[in-house]
Amino acid sequence: MKLKGISILLVLIVSVGAISPQLYASLIIPPRVRLTGVLLPNKDPSRKGLLDDLEVFIGNEKSTFVLDKMKIVGSVGLNRATLQRLFPPVIRFVGPDDLMRRLKSPKIMGKVITIEGLLYTGSRMLFLTEVDDGEEAGTN
Repeated sequence: MKLKGISILLVLIVSVGAISPQLYASLIIPPRVRLTGVLLPNKDPSRKGLLDDLEVFIGNEKSTFVLDKMKIVGSVGLNRATLQRLFPPVIRFVGPDDLMRRLKSPKIMGKVITIEGLLYTGSRMLFLTEVDDGEEAGTN
């Protein structure tokens, strides 16, 4: 009887140990990233970013984000390693309606903009918290 109780206890310990990494992974907060570059309607071979270009989806529209600079906000994490998790470099921009409308605006195309948001590398999604095109300073 004592041996049966110990074996059940061992099975429970192994089961909890196997589940713990999955629980930990689901609790990790995504990094807040700041991307600076140019949003183009489609790939323009004459313009190459300093980093990898990202194929982005804004709603159902496909564009190219020519990435010049990336920074993980409030962290000393490796920017390049974070970008490499997005291979192939395809990402969907989602967020509040006002920010999404600004990104879809034709006047923003071809201008240097800074986008900030939470990067979910597993689902290839950037939840926007700020879009700065240099014109509407002080607003999101």
